Amino acid sequence: MRSPIGPILVVLGLATVVVLVLVLFQSIGLRSDLDATRAELETLRGTVETREEGVSDEDLVARLDELEAGIRDWLIATGADGGFDETPGGSGGDTADGTVADRLDEILERIQALDDRIDEICEGVPVC
Repeated sequence: MRSPIGPILVVLGLATVVVLVLVLFQSIGLRSDLDATRAELETLRGTVETREEGVSDEDLVARLDELEAGIRDWLIATGADGGFDETPGGSGGDTADGTVADRLDEILERIQALDDRIDEICEGVPVC
């Protein structure tokens, strides 16, 4: 006598084998993905290790100080410093001196904005 449960057990056994084969293929695929990711990670580590370190805050400050000193020297050399130092708007002196002073004010503001932006960027970066 045959049991009516026999065909159900055979179907369940085949379904289990199919699921196990699918899990095996998935595992093999994940292993190859893992190996590729490890290789990529090693490449990135090598790139990071060979990369030059960033510019330090002290170097940036020194460079900005040099630029500011150069601008002031240029002002003194061109004679535009008389109206520039006395009136912050740069409207002292004749029109050419006032225009130069205004332009230099704008340049100094941009340098300060750049310095502030660099400080903002470097807040979260340990290399800076």
